[in-house]
Amino acid sequence: MGDKVYHRLLMRQMRRFMKPELIEELTPFLESISAFYEDVDKERRMLERTLDVSSKELEEANSSLREQNKELRAQEELRTSRDEAIIAMNQAQEANKAKDAFLSSMSHELRTPLNAIIGFSQVLMAKPDTPDSVKIFVDKINLAGKNLLSLVNTILDFSKIEAGKMEVHKTLFSMNDLMKEITVLTEPMAEKKRLTCIAVMDKEIEIYADRQLIKQVLINLITNAIKFSPEGESIVLEYTHEDQRELFSLCDHGHGIPKAKFEMLFDPFTQIREHQNDAIKGTGLGLAIVKKIIELHEGEIWVESVVGEGSCFNFTLPLQR
Repeated sequence: MGDKVYHRLLMRQMRRFMKPELIEELTPFLESISAFYEDVDKERRMLERTLDVSSKELEEANSSLREQNKELRAQEELRTSRDEAIIAMNQAQEANKAKDAFLSSMSHELRTPLNAIIGFSQVLMAKPDTPDSVKIFVDKINLAGKNLLSLVNTILDFSKIEAGKMEVHKTLFSMNDLMKEITVLTEPMAEKKRLTCIAVMDKEIEIYADRQLIKQVLINLITNAIKFSPEGESIVLEYTHEDQRELFSLCDHGHGIPKAKFEMLFDPFTQIREHQNDAIKGTGLGLAIVKKIIELHEGEIWVESVVGEGSCFNFTLPLQR
C-alpha cells in the first residue's frame, strides 16, 4: 500500500474515534505530514523518471559498446584475413614464377631433342634402303615426336600468356590468304575422316589483327571440330560484319556439348568428354589459349551447342582501328 493511501485511511479512522477538539489541535500536524507525503511522492516519481532515463541511457551505452566490440572483432578478423591473403598471394606469385621458369626451361630443353628425333626419323623414312618393316616403326616415332612437340609448344604458349609475355602485333592482312594456308595444314587431317571444310565469306576480306595468333585460333578450332565430328560430315566457317566488329562462326555436326558444361569449356586443363572417345587426348589448354588470344584482341568468344546436333564456336574482333 502506498504512503499517501495509508495516510488517508489513518485520517479517516482518527475522525471516527477522536474528539473534534483534539482533531482540530492535530490538524496542523496532520497537514504537515500530508505535505511531507506529497513531497516524498513527488521525489519518488522524479527519482523513478531519473532511473528510467538512466536505465535507457545505460542500455543504449551497452548496446553501443556491443556494436563497437563487434566492429572491432570484425576489423581484427579482416586484418587477419587480409594478412593471410597477402601471404597467400605472395606465395602464389613465387610459385607462379617458379612454374613459369620451369615450363619455359622444360619446353626449351625438350624442343631440341624432339626436333632431332623428328628430323632423323624423316631422314630414315626418306632413305630408299630403309626396310619397310623399319619404316612402320620410324613413322610411329615421327608421329609421336610431332605430337609431343605440339604439346610442348601449347604449354609454352599458355605459360607466356599467363605471364603476360605474349605480345600482339596487329597488321592488315587478307583473311582469304590465311584460310588457304590453314586449309593446306588441316586438309590431310580432314581427309582421313572424309570431312568437308567450307569457308563462307565475302570476295576479299582484310582483318586488322595479329596474323599468327589468329591463325593459331582458327587452326585450334578447326582441328577440334575435325577431331570430334563424325565421318563424312561438314565443317563450316562463316564470316560476317556485325555492328562495329567482325564475327566468325565455326560450326560442326558433332555430338554437341551440354549447356551445363559451357562455363568450364574454356578453363585451362579441362576437357569435356561427354560423348567423346577416350582415345582423343590433349592438354586441355587449346580452348583456354584461344580465349586468351581473343581477349588480347579485345574480342569475345562463346559457344552455342545442342547435344546430338553439333556446336558453333563464335568469336568477334573489333573492326580496323
